[in-house]
Amino acid sequence: MCFAAGMKFEDFKVAEVFSGQNHALLPVDHSNLWMDEARAQAIAGKVNFAGHYILHKFGCGGGTLCAEVLDARTGEVVTGLPNAYNGDSLVLSYQSDSNLIIISGVAADSEKDMKGKGLKRGDRVRYYEFANNAFRLLKIKDE
Repeated sequence: MCFAAGMKFEDFKVAEVFSGQNHALLPVDHSNLWMDEARAQAIAGKVNFAGHYILHKFGCGGGTLCAEVLDARTGEVVTGLPNAYNGDSLVLSYQSDSNLIIISGVAADSEKDMKGKGLKRGDRVRYYEFANNAFRLLKIKDE
């Protein structure tokens, strides 16, 4: 499945997909009971992103959706998506054996293009590579 020229999941393959027993969730500073329970449920699931991570979506207020990356091997909450997104428009495309994630929809907060210039609010497709526990923007385009 190809989403843009040169942006194929198979071009961002990971060496292996973790299939061992998931680590219990580690405590998170400044959390709450609802988030702790949601994370604990998510970490018990199957690896679904970038080899040993679980991408966990949740509502984050005002009709927006957020997501976190949980490490199935260590139990850590690694990072969140680069932005919150309108819950009616968010589409996440990702695979357990790839570091590529494609985020489509309207961002809740301001965004910048590849050169750091501010963008007007709009429906966009963003291509990120997940490496070294961080998202690196590869391409952004208007829908």
